[in-house]
Amino acid sequence: MQVLVAYESRGGRTRRAAEAVADAVTARGSKALVKTLQDTTAEDVEQSDAVAIGSWVEGFVFFNVGPAKGALQAIERLPTLGGTPAAVFCTYGFEPRATLATLRQALVAKGAKVLAENASNRAHPERGAAELAERLCAPSGGS
Repeated sequence: MQVLVAYESRGGRTRRAAEAVADAVTARGSKALVKTLQDTTAEDVEQSDAVAIGSWVEGFVFFNVGPAKGALQAIERLPTLGGTPAAVFCTYGFEPRATLATLRQALVAKGAKVLAENASNRAHPERGAAELAERLCAPSGGS
């Protein structure tokens, strides 16, 4: 099994979260391909059995809080996912608000089956990585 872990990161915390997800996928005996969302190609998606998509939370404390606009634009450019198992994750400084729901909705609109999600504080971006990997790498597609 190959899992594509694609992310949008400004300060490096979401990159660290993506690397933690990839490490957890590898620890379960699967392959992980880690790329920025902007560098992710249709071929990367087509060659993967599952995807994990991550973003940092942008916006003001209570105004326009959500996934980075670049992450949503990159998701729109992805090919149709046709039931591909997926997970979403984000890193945040104060509060993620609807970030995970927005990422989930964007992937569902592309045809993904979102099995897991995780928001981790910027102080501990690796938290939740093992659980995401476990759901994505489950033999029955996360069930």
